[in-house]
Amino acid sequence: MNDNELLIEKFKTQKILDDIAEHDLAQYVSNTHARIEALAARLELKLTYGTPTNKAGAA
Repeated sequence: MNDNELLIEKFKTQKILDDIAEHDLAQYVSNTHARIEALAARLELKLTYGTPTNKAGAA
């Protein structure tokens, strides 16, 4: 494993968030989304997301 301090901290944080979600991926995503929304509101950011295109149907 890489000893990069940033990666080590990233993995620690992901483990904590996984433990909070009790290893439920849907809950992990939901918790993460809620944290991002709260942070965006606090920083007065407007987050927008693109819509994926249907490349199979476009051909």
